Amino acid sequence: MGLLSDRELAGLRPAETHAFAGPIPTQSVSSDEFMPAPQTRRQRRVEARVKELGAALAKRHGMTRRRFLATASGMAAAFLAMNEVYGALYDVNAAEAQTPGMAKERADALSKQFVMDCHTHFLRDDTRIMTFVRQRQAVGKAGWNKALAGKEQTIEDLKFANY
Repeated sequence: MGLLSDRELAGLRPAETHAFAGPIPTQSVSSDEFMPAPQTRRQRRVEARVKELGAALAKRHGMTRRRFLATASGMAAAFLAMNEVYGALYDVNAAEAQTPGMAKERADALSKQFVMDCHTHFLRDDTRIMTFVRQRQAVGKAGWNKALAGKEQTIEDLKFANY
């Protein structure tokens, strides 16, 4: 059971077919838990800049924009675009976007890093799913999140009021 009405669900479009297929998302999408906010002005600027950089650099390397954006240099270009719009968030330079060998070398050097792909959401008041409570207990016990280590975890921690 989702949280959106049938009318709201009918207004959603699949991200796979209705969002720019770049190396990073440039707008919010929904899994039927919430109605996504419209793409912001800054998100549109990032998307436009990724497309612009991707097209120019792809042409330089004799490939399609889509193919270029799937490379390490394409990811570097996306990071550059975000830095231009949001400020210096990512440690990346133009040479990585312009030189596929340099970007691949850096990506290879960083490839052994531990990366946890996280997203957040809350549980409905009528949920009986306790798996997430046990996961939070395990995270605290393992010491991955010190704030959870000494605190008893409850289902109420995962509901909207606490979110």
